[in-house]
Order: sequence, then C-alpha cells, then structure tokens
Amino acid sequence: MPEVEHQSLPDTVHRILRTRILNNDLAAGSRIVETAVAGELGVSRATVRAALARLQTEGLVEISPRRHSVVTRLSHDEIQDACYARYVLEEGAIRAVLARGAAELIEPLTDIIDRMTRAANRHDMATVVDLDTEFHGRIVTAAAKPRLATLWSTLDGQMGAVMRSSLEEQHLDLAEMPKMHEELLDALRTEDPEAVAETLYRHYLRDDYKL
Repeated sequence: MPEVEHQSLPDTVHRILRTRILNNDLAAGSRIVETAVAGELGVSRATVRAALARLQTEGLVEISPRRHSVVTRLSHDEIQDACYARYVLEEGAIRAVLARGAAELIEPLTDIIDRMTRAANRHDMATVVDLDTEFHGRIVTAAAKPRLATLWSTLDGQMGAVMRSSLEEQHLDLAEMPKMHEELLDALRTEDPEAVAETLYRHYLRDDYKL
C-alpha cells in the first residue's frame, strides 16, 4: 500500500481502519497492533493511537494497554439502545418535515438508495454505513430544528458499529439495507405521519420493542 498522504493523518488512518472493520477485512476478535499499522501506512504510532482512540469511541475496537487493540461488536442491548435513541429523534424530525410536505426529499433520498444498492452489491459496508448516515441526516436536516440536528449528530459515530453488529446478530445480508430504506421512502411518499412513524419504528427496532 502506498504511504498515506500527510494531511489529516489520524483521520486518514481512522478511515482506512474503519473501512477494514466494517467490511470485515478485520473481523471481530482481530488484533490491531500499533507498530504494524504504523509501519504499513508510513505514519507514527501516535497517529495510529489517535485513530484507534476514535474507533474506540465509535464502538469498533477496545484498546489494550499493551499497544494493541481488538475489534469488537456491540451487545444486543447496546444496539437497541442506540437504535431507540435514533428512532425517537428521527420520528420527531419526520413529523416536522411532514407538516410542510416531504416532496422535496423524494428525489435525493432515491439517489442515496441507488448508491447504497450499488455499494451493497459490491459488499462495501463502509460505504453503505456512510450512505445510511446521509439518508437519515437528510430527513433530520429537512426538519429545520437545529437543536434536534445537533443531538442527532452525536449518534452518527456509533452507527457503523451498530450496523456491523446488527447484521451479524440478525444474520442479515447487506442487500437488505437498501430494501429497508426503500420501505421507509415509500412510507414518506404517503405523507401519513402515523404510517411513517410505524415504518421508522420497524426500520430501527424490528421486533425487539413493541409500540
């Protein structure tokens, strides 16, 4: 691999390792050794350490004091906790959006699903996660509620870990992700707040909670 460009190095190393973890090139239980990553990417151990610290806050690794990290998965309860928080915030955002009409969202959300489908077909989960964030972020932004959007953004970091862990826990294929977003988009087209809320609930929580 060519040497990493010396621009925002921790961000670049974070992106490389995050992609490997989400795409399961580094599976659960894999060890990530600072010195090995630093040598491969041509960066300092301090740069790798900063990237790993960020991955730890995102729930993707656990850092050992012995200069290595282990790829982890979230527990069922952690997945549900994160999904419930997102559902509550997004359900409020959707009601604000529907009060004005959702027509302007349909085309950009359709485009995101198309890109998500292509990413899923090439088994690129890292890109699917980024597109999931973009999809739901569009909805939240359209609500024009700045405080809600700020709260929402604090949940973005762990969604990679949530989706990677959830797929494995539920034995889902990555191809299910675009389909789940298509169902939500179909509900948005109806502009029926209750129908959209119910679909959103299933989107995030499936059968683990009952309304």
